[in-house]
Amino acid sequence: MQRLEEDDWVADVGKQLPVSPLSILGFVLAATIGVRIAGETLSTRTILESIFPLVIATAVVLADRFLVAQDVSARDRLTVFAYSLGGFLAAFIVAALHLYIAYLDGLGSRSPLYLLLMSGTMGVGAGTVAGIYDIKQRAATREARRQSERLEEFASVVSHDLRNPLSVARGRLDAAFQTGNADHLKEVDAALTRMDELIEESLSVARSGTQVEETYEVPLEELAGDAWSSTATDEATYEVVDHRTLQVDPLRAKQLFENLFRNSIEHGRADVTIRVGACSGGFFVEDDGHGIPEDERDKILEQGYSTAEDGSGLGLAIVRAIADAHGWSVAVTESERGGARFEFTR
Repeated sequence: MQRLEEDDWVADVGKQLPVSPLSILGFVLAATIGVRIAGETLSTRTILESIFPLVIATAVVLADRFLVAQDVSARDRLTVFAYSLGGFLAAFIVAALHLYIAYLDGLGSRSPLYLLLMSGTMGVGAGTVAGIYDIKQRAATREARRQSERLEEFASVVSHDLRNPLSVARGRLDAAFQTGNADHLKEVDAALTRMDELIEESLSVARSGTQVEETYEVPLEELAGDAWSSTATDEATYEVVDHRTLQVDPLRAKQLFENLFRNSIEHGRADVTIRVGACSGGFFVEDDGHGIPEDERDKILEQGYSTAEDGSGLGLAIVRAIADAHGWSVAVTESERGGARFEFTR
């Protein structure tokens, strides 16, 4: 499933901005209020007019910094900014109408522009709260949709992909009863083993679609090394060319690397060389094998797609599911040596 930020001009604009617009808005409001307080004689009136809006403006900046620290997407942070700006304009307009009515009644304010700014600041605070609530609801909806798709994919495998090895097992078992030849039972055992693999891989896809809750900082070299030691590598070799620390669920991240290593070994040469390293915003895994044709790069991460005759098409689907759970986007390209390259970025 493609992530929302892909091919999204709003997200692209958000990523190119040097500073979050919500932080700028909150900082400008807080600075303006602070200058006003500093220039006024400290009084009960000044405190009542300024302190609460100043706290709200400061809280808006802190809330935006918290969203950045939580790796909330640029698109979602722009959504919160839009809510905040809408809150500012709504409160500003309502306050302006009240001040105008008061003016018509001969009750003009000593500093109407400042009062309008204070009202707008309150609106920014309310808009920020509404925006954060909205993006949390959207995230929950997206996660529920992903889970539903994982379950549908699992049901598809159970109902379709398992039929072939099940038919083989039944046929061989009948043949064993009819002929008494125990060699048929070897084929039954192989078919049952294949069914077990398909079930485990499908369950892994479904489970990996959930959000990661427990993450730790783990060196990229350690993750790759653990995965390599538990993979049947034959004559293949690997190297870690850069050092980086990733915030991951170690067990799921290890499975991601295992599946990528296995994919390179099974679809490349026996002596394929695999490289792991850091790239802008994340990390990559590449090899010097046969590579992936350009017209297949958008398909290989889909469940059920495989170029191997006996492949389940689940290995890279599991990679995609684990990447989704960690909030990574996956790009499939060509390595400098003509092999496959998988880039994982936020």
